[in-house]
Amino acid sequence: MIQAPHFSKDQALALKGVGILLIVLHNFFHNLSPTIGENEFSFSIQSSSNFYQTLQFHPAEFFRAVFAYFGHYGVQIFVFFSAYGLTRKYIKRPLVYSEFIKRRIFKIYFSFLICLGVYIGLGLLKTYLISDSKVLYWDSLLWKALLVSNFIPGQALMPVGPWWFLPFIFQFYLIYPFFLKLYQKFGAPFLFAIFVLFTCLEWFFNPVLMDYHLNLNYMVFGHASVLGLGVYLGSQENIKIPVICVVLSLLLFALASVNHFAWIISDLTFTVLILTFSLWIFKTRWQLSILIALLVFLGDLSFHLFLVNGFLRTPFHLIAEAYNLWWVDNLTALASLLFSTLFAFGLSRFDKRLRVVFGL
Repeated sequence: MIQAPHFSKDQALALKGVGILLIVLHNFFHNLSPTIGENEFSFSIQSSSNFYQTLQFHPAEFFRAVFAYFGHYGVQIFVFFSAYGLTRKYIKRPLVYSEFIKRRIFKIYFSFLICLGVYIGLGLLKTYLISDSKVLYWDSLLWKALLVSNFIPGQALMPVGPWWFLPFIFQFYLIYPFFLKLYQKFGAPFLFAIFVLFTCLEWFFNPVLMDYHLNLNYMVFGHASVLGLGVYLGSQENIKIPVICVVLSLLLFALASVNHFAWIISDLTFTVLILTFSLWIFKTRWQLSILIALLVFLGDLSFHLFLVNGFLRTPFHLIAEAYNLWWVDNLTALASLLFSTLFAFGLSRFDKRLRVVFGL
């Protein structure tokens, strides 16, 4: 049995820093030519084949291939901590639904609206400079602002791919108080039932939805197992992960590239593995390293960095596509990461000042 105290604030931020690095680099690399593909919202054996062939025949592409194929799993760190953090806060105190939702809106939606304004401003500027290019998709912006885009066929990844997460997380906030109450009443069997139910739904029902350009993995239903893990671990006196769960997670995650069922639960198995690895790291001297300090900084900035990296990468992406060389890909990815980080830092400070002005 692996046991440890609950994550401290800095430890959680460090893990979020890992998550946002995976996400930003994945977003940059995953559609560079020649595309490798990733098994993020659906399973494709061809993507797995492309990944292994790239490693075999183009070893210099290792950095791009790993982040393109695996980087999307960084999202699961944020999914887990969304449930874990809320459960640590509310497991032993009353949760008033109206106040809970209001806090979520003020904390996240306000920042999203600011970013939306920045995106529209940059889009209008680009439209003015490149008059023959359609930049702004107003219908997509409306669905995203209303937080319903993942229920509209073909709109989940519009107008900025990473923003699919925003409707998902708000929908999770809407149901979380009920989720927590049911867990407090029925315990672990409730979480296991949720895991079985939504795993079966994805196996049998998701292929039908995909024919209509919808997907359970754009919605809260596709991430129920990781959310359940967050609620379970957050409710315990300390973190306990059985060794057998770690071993099974390692085996199933290794199979996820070639087996559809193993892939369906790979979000959960990845989360178990990254949590286990982090618990070991935090027990060593590495917890005081400069790297951990950098990860804490990125974790603290992660929400604003998540909001902007998807549309700020474009000029760097164009340079990489123009040269199509592995070292240019890597340098432009790092340049894009640095620029997005600086932009996110400025945006976060602007966000805080606006909150003071509006009394939020």
